[in-house]
Amino acid sequence: MTVLPYLEVTAASYAASYTAGLRVTGTGDGAVLSGTCPRCACPFDFTYTRRVYRHRPAGGRSAHAATVPVLCVCETAHTGRPADEEGCGAYWNVLLERTPR
Repeated sequence: MTVLPYLEVTAASYAASYTAGLRVTGTGDGAVLSGTCPRCACPFDFTYTRRVYRHRPAGGRSAHAATVPVLCVCETAHTGRPADEEGCGAYWNVLLERTPR
């Protein structure tokens, strides 16, 4: 596997690629998103916490939905990555919707 250098970048296709194999595990105050980075292809877990990311429903969205900014936080050593960063630098948004029970 070729390891890509660190680059802060996004693409329109990242969200769809990421969610295709995404596994979401609910937590008391958020969720853990387990998937593969669409840029570097490394697996990682991303923790979403509602207490950190407050949102208001917009455009008719359910109160049980949130647009979550996700960034690659893989543990692969990407060259050029700043010491205080994680992952390969890729980022995208994912819409999380909680289904009523």
